[in-house]
Amino acid sequence: MSAGGGDYTARMTGRSNQYQRPALAVLIIDPDTENAERLAKAINARCAVAVTPNAQAALAAMRIRMPDLIVTELDLPDVGGIDFIKTIHNTPATRNILLMVVTRRATIRDKIAAFQAGADDFLVKPVEAQLFEIHVQLLSRFRQTIQPSPFGP
Repeated sequence: MSAGGGDYTARMTGRSNQYQRPALAVLIIDPDTENAERLAKAINARCAVAVTPNAQAALAAMRIRMPDLIVTELDLPDVGGIDFIKTIHNTPATRNILLMVVTRRATIRDKIAAFQAGADDFLVKPVEAQLFEIHVQLLSRFRQTIQPSPFGP
């Protein structure tokens, strides 16, 4: 598992003492390590990123740091991607994690199954790094909209 970018603690900025949100914690699950590292690099400056090759390693990483966003391939070596998404979406402790699918599977049936299982976004490989970064930013904004600030309105 690799990690980088951002820190997990709230920081105060210089003179203004204005609260700065912690980096978005992103967990990328993809057995294609080259693709996973390319995606991680695209968002590393704005996000705290961890990369794992399968669902079991992802669950272990989640015990260390719960992600805000999971990016997963549907074709995982140890579990079906749709089943993994259902598990994350239907478990009380993880149901609020945003889920993005980045996969080579491109049929409408795959897309519908992923969204019905609980995915929030779906991209087909190969994904341009800039497009991936924009989708992560959009999901981050969506998360900020639906989650109230711990510091009040």
